[in-house]
Amino acid sequence: MKVGKVIKFWTRIFALIVMIGMAGVASAQVIPGVLPVGKAYKLNADIKTPNVIKLHWTIAPDYYLYQGQMKVTGGEGVTIGTVQFPDGEKYQDNFFGDVAIYHNSVDASIPYTLAPGKRRTKFSVSYQGCHEVAPRVCYPPHVENFDLPVVSGAVASAGSAAVKPDTVELMTALLLAFAGGLVLNLMPCVLPVLSIKAISLLESAEDARARRRQALSYTFGVLCSFAAIGLAIVGLRSAGHVMGWGAQLQQPLIVGVLVCLMVAVGLSMSGVVNFGSSLGNMGQGLASRSGWAGDFFTGVLTVMVASPCIAPFMGTALAYAFVAPMFTALVIFLSLGLGLAFPFLLIGFVPALGRLLPRPGAWMETLKQALAFPMYLTAVWLIWVLAHQRGADAVGLSLTAAVLLAMALWLFERSRNRRLTGRVLAVALVLLAATPLYFLAQLQPVAVAAASEQGTVRFSPQKLAELRKAGTPVFVDMTADWCITCKANEHQVLNTPAFRELLKRTGTVYMVGDWTNVDPTISAFLEQYHSPGVPLYVMFPKGATTGNVLPNVLTISLMQTALTEAVSK
Repeated sequence: MKVGKVIKFWTRIFALIVMIGMAGVASAQVIPGVLPVGKAYKLNADIKTPNVIKLHWTIAPDYYLYQGQMKVTGGEGVTIGTVQFPDGEKYQDNFFGDVAIYHNSVDASIPYTLAPGKRRTKFSVSYQGCHEVAPRVCYPPHVENFDLPVVSGAVASAGSAAVKPDTVELMTALLLAFAGGLVLNLMPCVLPVLSIKAISLLESAEDARARRRQALSYTFGVLCSFAAIGLAIVGLRSAGHVMGWGAQLQQPLIVGVLVCLMVAVGLSMSGVVNFGSSLGNMGQGLASRSGWAGDFFTGVLTVMVASPCIAPFMGTALAYAFVAPMFTALVIFLSLGLGLAFPFLLIGFVPALGRLLPRPGAWMETLKQALAFPMYLTAVWLIWVLAHQRGADAVGLSLTAAVLLAMALWLFERSRNRRLTGRVLAVALVLLAATPLYFLAQLQPVAVAAASEQGTVRFSPQKLAELRKAGTPVFVDMTADWCITCKANEHQVLNTPAFRELLKRTGTVYMVGDWTNVDPTISAFLEQYHSPGVPLYVMFPKGATTGNVLPNVLTISLMQTALTEAVSK
C-alpha cells in the first residue's frame, strides 16, 4: 500500500474518532446552539399502503443526514425488503469521504412482509447526521423503534396465508382498472392497432361464430399481455427495482422491434404481403381473417403500444396493484385488460351489435389499405423516440432493420408457389435484419440538454429542495417521449402561451423530468408519489412541505386553479 493511502486511511480513522467524541458532547447538549437529535431530525413512519413502510424525515436548517447511514431492521416476524431512497446530494465528507446527504427533508419507501398471524409491524430505523455550521458536530447513530398496526390489505410472507385486502378498496381498484382499460381504447397510442381488429370484425360481420372466436382470441391475447407485463413490473419492484408502467419502452431494442412489427403490419394491410395463405396452420397473420393465433397476436400488439399510455382511472388502479399481493395485482391487471377488450367482446357476443356492422365488400380492401398508413405513422413515432433515446445512429439502424424486413417480406411473397431458394433467401434477410437491432441495443444514451429553450428547469432533487427552501412555487412535470398522454398534455396545455403567461404571473418554476431513458432519480420521485409511471404532475405550493399530485389529463383551467392556489397559500 502506498504511503499516501496509509496516511489518508489513518487520517479518516482519527477524524471518525473525533466525530464520535464530539457527537457524544452534542447529544449531551453541552454545546450551545446544537439541537437534540429528535428536534434536528423529526422522523415519521406510516403504513398507509399495504406492505410498504413510508418514512419521512423533516430536517432542521443547517443540518443534514447521511444516506449511507440509514438502515431499517425488521422485528420478529417482519422481513424488510430493499430500502428505496431518492438520490442525495453529492458531498465530500471529512469522515466518510464521498457520500450522499439530504437537506430539508427526505422520504423513503420500504417493502416488507409479515409472518403468518402477525397483526403488528415492528421495526427499527437507524440514521446519522451532522450540524454543518460552527460549531460543526455530528451525532452518533440514532435508533428509533416503531410498532405499527397492519393496515387493511397487508400481505403475509411468501407461502403463507395472506390477510385479505379490504373488499371495498379492492372492488374500487377493479372498477377503476376496468374503466381505465375501456378509456384506453380512445387513446391515440392504441387507435392505429385497433384498426387491425376493426378490419377483421368488418370482414366477419355476417358470421356470428367467427366474431365470437375473434373476440375471445383477441381478449385472451390482451389479458395474457397485461398479466405478463404487470406481474413482471411488480416482481421487479418487490425485488428492489423501481419500475414503472410503460418502462419497457425505455429499452431501445424493444422500440426497434416494435418499429419492424409496425412496418410488417402496414405492409400486410397494404397488400405487399399476404401472411394468411403462407403460414397455414400457424395462423394467418395480423390483419386479415386470421385464426385464433392472428387475433391473439393482435391483442398482444395492442397492449405493447397501449402500455406507454395511462388513461384516466388507470393511475389509481395501477398504484394499488404495484403494492398489493401478487394475486391481487394479477386480478387488477386482468380487469384492466378486460376493459380494453370489452368493446370487441360486446360486438362478438351481442347479435344486435353485430348486425349493425356494414356488410363486407370490395370497399373493404380500400379501407384496409388506407388504414395501413396509421401503422407507418406509428413506426415513424417510434423512430422519433429512438432518436431521443440513442441519437441519429439509432434512427439509421432501425430504418436499416425495417428495410431489410420489408425486402424479406416482398421476396417471400414473390417466391410463393415457386422455388425454395427465394424463401430461404427471405428467411436469411429476416435474420440479417436482426443484426442492426443488436447494434441498436449497444448504443449509449444521448446527452440530455441542461435546460429547455422554453424556460423550463431540468429536474433534480437538489434544485427542487433549493427552490422549496426559498419558498418558490414549483410545478414538476415527469414526462417521456414515448408517453402519448404526456405529449397530448404538452400540446394542449403546457406548451401554450396561456400556460407560459400563467407561470410568469404566478412566479412558478416549471421543472421537467425526462423519463424517456432509465433514470433512477426520476424513478425514485415517481415511487415517492405512488405513481405507476408517467405522466406525473406535482404542484409544490409556496412554503408547503409536500406536493399536490394533479390529474394525468390536464386542462388550462385546472392549471390556472392549481398555480393560483399555490401562490396564495
